[in-house]
Amino acid sequence: AKRKGAPNRTMSDRSTRVRKTTERLSVDDSAKEAVELVIEQGEGTCLGEIENVKFRIDKHTAASDELKGLHKLCFGKPGNKTTIKRNLRKFSGFTDEKKSAMAARAVEKLDTKTLKKILEVLDVMLTGTKMECGARLIIFLQKPEASGKASLVAKIAEKKRKREATTLKADKTKAKAAKTTKPTKDKPELKRPLSAYLLYCNAKRDKVKAENPEAKFTDLTKILAEKWKGISEERRKKYETQAAELKAEYELAKAKLASKPKPKASPAKAKAAAKPAAKPSKKRKVEQEEEE
Repeated sequence: AKRKGAPNRTMSDRSTRVRKTTERLSVDDSAKEAVELVIEQGEGTCLGEIENVKFRIDKHTAASDELKGLHKLCFGKPGNKTTIKRNLRKFSGFTDEKKSAMAARAVEKLDTKTLKKILEVLDVMLTGTKMECGARLIIFLQKPEASGKASLVAKIAEKKRKREATTLKADKTKAKAAKTTKPTKDKPELKRPLSAYLLYCNAKRDKVKAENPEAKFTDLTKILAEKWKGISEERRKKYETQAAELKAEYELAKAKLASKPKPKASPAKAKAAAKPAAKPSKKRKVEQEEEE
């Protein structure tokens, strides 16, 4: 309810809320930029110009132990993952003895596995002790040069070409076989009839297996053989009669199959068989006349 004596206020008389502007802290982008690494020209070849080394640098990830370790040896620090590969490609050797000595001390701290991975990246021989591998690495970094080994790029391209050629050849062989293969006709096969002993084994195997669940196949065979020896003549005769009936059926089917006419030879084979014998030469004919 409205209070007595309260002034009448319209919407226009009410005060509106004034929004305050807030100042945000902004960091200058130039302050975030790292100081660019100055790479001096050494006496050797830039790693990016050595084909096998460039191939391996490009193949590895920037976060790999071998590239970070190599960057630390070359420049004294592991490097940023966004610039590590670019810096390594520009490295062409130590410019003074101080950097070479620092790298030699860093190599001593490396484990053998990482050391050999770095040598592999640089396409340098991996054999020898840790000391020999370390010395070989420092010599290379003082003046990088191509090892003279076969091009990895060409080798991979050749492998790819051979693989594609093998696949293409296999596909052609399959297609040719599918085109030339003729559907084979089903030939009736007669199964030899079972003997009385095998008929008995088939009839009793499940029962013997249930009685001896842990027995192996060979053990079951031995048990069935013993049981077969001990059955009565009457039961044995029953299985022998069944075997005789199956054998008679087999012989009858075999005779029917043998009496069927053989398939006719192909026209080419029939023509070759009907070809008349070659006429004797004139010399042979004269010899025959003289003998007569």
